[in-house]
Amino acid sequence: MRSQILLHQPESEKTIRYSLNNSIAVREELFKRLTEKEFFFLKDYKINNYTFDFYCPTFKIAIEIDGYAHEFSDVYNLDAPKKLHIHSLGITVLRFTDYQILVDIEEIFRAIKYQIKLFNSTSYVV
Repeated sequence: MRSQILLHQPESEKTIRYSLNNSIAVREELFKRLTEKEFFFLKDYKINNYTFDFYCPTFKIAIEIDGYAHEFSDVYNLDAPKKLHIHSLGITVLRFTDYQILVDIEEIFRAIKYQIKLFNSTSYVV
């Protein structure tokens, strides 16, 4: 079976700019809500060559907001090595879309609480 290469037609600059502007507002809204719920996350946290939208060092949880750019196959493919490397460091990456943040923020909080619970149940002192 032959593989197919799908070419993506470039979007207009206006569409891309609109998406990026909204993405920034969504990131700020999530950070505000995380702070209100007393979750301690750092913004734009860099680990080696990779930068996460948010990172909680205490529980090794990173949050990535997948906006418009992540729909392109080249961006998705660039994320693959990042996923393997970060996983090897014991960091859990939670990925959410702009839409999820705007529509169901409580589900995001449930996911974070679940990861904290998992971290606490598997952590031990030597």
